[in-house]
Amino acid sequence: MARPGAKANFSAQKHRAIQEAGARVFLREGYGAATMDLIAGEAGVAKQTLYNHFRNKETLFRAIVDELGEELLSALDPRHGPGRAPAAVLEAFGRRLMALMLRPTSLALHRVLVAEAPRFPQLARTIYAAGPEQTVRQLADYLRTEAERGALRVPEPELSAEQFIGMLVGHVQLRALFGVQVAPDAAELDRTVAHAVACFLRAHAPER
Repeated sequence: MARPGAKANFSAQKHRAIQEAGARVFLREGYGAATMDLIAGEAGVAKQTLYNHFRNKETLFRAIVDELGEELLSALDPRHGPGRAPAAVLEAFGRRLMALMLRPTSLALHRVLVAEAPRFPQLARTIYAAGPEQTVRQLADYLRTEAERGALRVPEPELSAEQFIGMLVGHVQLRALFGVQVAPDAAELDRTVAHAVACFLRAHAPER
């Protein structure tokens, strides 16, 4: 008889396999055309097994997007805040953010979300709140903390966070979305991040 731990591990593997299959179907078919039947077939499981892991299509799609959101949030580790120079924190955040946003799967998911948002506005709002909005909020919290300790001058943390992320992603992501330049090399990304951080720090330097 299988041990409880082995069963739990198998269930986790099955859950992961279904989520990965769902991602492939959503990216290939779009949210509207994707069906639980297609996803079950892609995952090689019975439809009931699929429903045992994910209540419906929206739940599965949100799980896929939430995973990306968690990776984005992990890019700014609060433990790297006070005591570490803002330049180092922001550069590390920038490199991590760019790497995640320019992954082929992230770009494909971005296209799906933009295409489907008009037809599924509530889903789009929910995903925005759980992903981009939360990333901005966490960065704003970090900037607010640094301002309170005098390392930066940030009168409007949320606006500054949005603009910093915009400087990082900007046309680099746009070129990738259009297929003009899908994979900038590491040197170009480092240059983009360093330039954005330098501009940001000059604009938010504390008053002496």
